[in-house]
Amino acid sequence: MAKRIGYKVYVDTIVRFSSEGQIRPLSIEWEDGRRYEITRVKDCVPGASRRAGGAGLVYTCIVDGKEVHLYFEDCPNGAKWFLESKA
Repeated sequence: MAKRIGYKVYVDTIVRFSSEGQIRPLSIEWEDGRRYEITRVKDCVPGASRRAGGAGLVYTCIVDGKEVHLYFEDCPNGAKWFLESKA
């Protein structure tokens, strides 16, 4: 289940790990429990969230026909996925 901390919304993410070491997010679960399929991953680059803070890999994805940035944050206490909230 998603967890909000400031402008970060940590989300449960279904991911495929390839034998070549690639990580591809497949779907995310939002705060209200709705699950969204990621129909396309357009890009994956190292980056940071200016609004929410945190750094790692930034996946530019198409979700429900809209472009979103999904962040993969690898921390000492575990890897987490988050989205920036608007409020």
